[in-house]
Amino acid sequence: MPAANALPKAITVIETSRQMSLIRFSPSGRFLLSAGRDRLIHRWDFAAMMFPPADALVPSKSSDPPASPLVPELPALAGHDGWVTQVAFDPQSRRFFTTDSWGRLIGWNATTEPPTPVWNLPAAHNCWIRNLAVSPNGEQVATCGMDKAIRLWSASDGKLLREFAGQPDEIYSLAFHPDGKSLVAGDLKGIVRQFDLATNTVAREFDAKVLYLYDRIQDVGGVRVLAFDAAGKTLAAAGIQPTSGGFVQGGALVKFFDWESGKELQTLKLGDNNLGFAHDLAWHPAGYWIGVCSGQPGQGDFFLHRTGEEQPFFVQALPNCHSIALHPDGSRFAVIANAGPFGQMKSMAREGMYPGNTSPIHLFELTAPL
Repeated sequence: MPAANALPKAITVIETSRQMSLIRFSPSGRFLLSAGRDRLIHRWDFAAMMFPPADALVPSKSSDPPASPLVPELPALAGHDGWVTQVAFDPQSRRFFTTDSWGRLIGWNATTEPPTPVWNLPAAHNCWIRNLAVSPNGEQVATCGMDKAIRLWSASDGKLLREFAGQPDEIYSLAFHPDGKSLVAGDLKGIVRQFDLATNTVAREFDAKVLYLYDRIQDVGGVRVLAFDAAGKTLAAAGIQPTSGGFVQGGALVKFFDWESGKELQTLKLGDNNLGFAHDLAWHPAGYWIGVCSGQPGQGDFFLHRTGEEQPFFVQALPNCHSIALHPDGSRFAVIANAGPFGQMKSMAREGMYPGNTSPIHLFELTAPL
């Protein structure tokens, strides 16, 4: 694992053929999976990562940086109906689980090549599945959707185990506490509820209402991300502090709570009023968070932050970035960022052509500063 003062250094950019929603490394560190908006799950093999052979390189000065490594892409996996929205592994890399915008949930065998579906639920929810979480022991999968329902499934066979239906508002985010006894869910109005899995009751609520606004006949915001540190002592709830509806404006924001007491530890405001949403967070074992945020076209940052410090200790601009995957060894991480400022690059349309966007994967290594 890199030192606590290690900072990111760009290694390479992996070009993609489609726009992606989210990326995740397998717990083994070998595979990187991406949720494609082309109904496919895209895959890269990091165990086969290599550098170009020396005789294939153009002669350069010794001071030039080394050539970027090549990460081979594996055949994509089919089976979804709409945008793939989430990808999550169990802790042992035995299985992974995927969801889509049509309500389908698939459990995959990750030990075969290519991976094969073990079970497939075409109507796990009756609409868009917003989020997915796997229990710390890998035995349960939690999902939530636009239908205001939270459901827990058996990871081995896809059987419905329990349901928390009829929530007051749409649920955007889920996370299991590391002890496996609780599930937290964040909703549109900025309320985070802790569900006690032993009693099937709501144990308490956390106030993140600053992440919501009703403006111009529009609900804006919501708790888009929930994440725990490794010990389960701190809960992070992230999204946007919206200032207007319509063409949504606002600043990315993360609220940190002490899990034991429920008290707020810090509210971290990132960037200006154009930065948009905090879209994803990952806890680094060296004791800090890595996150990404973007919203308005051409805006975006990724950042490294220690809870309680006034500001992140590292921020780098990366337009339109919206997901981060931390490698299990803690030495590198990947960020996806849309290539064009618009969803489908409409400003480039010519003669009836409407080219799709792509989401290059930016790979960084954490190295100790000089």
